[in-house]
Amino acid sequence: MKKIFKILAISGSLRKLSTNTLFLKTMANFCPSNITFEIYTNLNKLPFFNPDDDIEGLNLIEVERWRSALANADMIVLVSPEYAHGVTGVMKNALDWIVSSGELLDKPIAFPNISLRAEIAYSHLLEILDVMGCKLLKDCSPRSTLTTPYMLADATEKMILEDPEIIERIKALWKNIESNISNF
Repeated sequence: MKKIFKILAISGSLRKLSTNTLFLKTMANFCPSNITFEIYTNLNKLPFFNPDDDIEGLNLIEVERWRSALANADMIVLVSPEYAHGVTGVMKNALDWIVSSGELLDKPIAFPNISLRAEIAYSHLLEILDVMGCKLLKDCSPRSTLTTPYMLADATEKMILEDPEIIERIKALWKNIESNISNF
């Protein structure tokens, strides 16, 4: 029996109409049958990071759920908008909670850039993920860590599902993820 590969997808935006979250939802529509694709939706429930609170025995249920979701995933797909030339506060907070616990250490990760306005945040995220010891998917064409945006702002799910160019890019991303699975 072939193992089902588990991907946890994370959007760094809490906006109801987030282009990043919409991208992940669209991506889920094209998930290959040998992969499970879960979108993590509770970043807003994580408390503000404080190293003094990161001690064994302190009942931080949401932090434990976050860490467990990451630990149980075989791979992470992470998308994040840019605010004030940086990664969103909710994304940075979530990543801060796992610096010392190491759930991303050696974890394969793809982080396609979705927005035209997220180039600086993309660079910051690359630096953070590098420090945390993630394994970026092997670059190939088309890459899973594209710096060229996949979608335009203000897209709707219907618009995306009807746009052959975007759908082809999402399918290419899935193809790249599948080709990299055997490396992990």
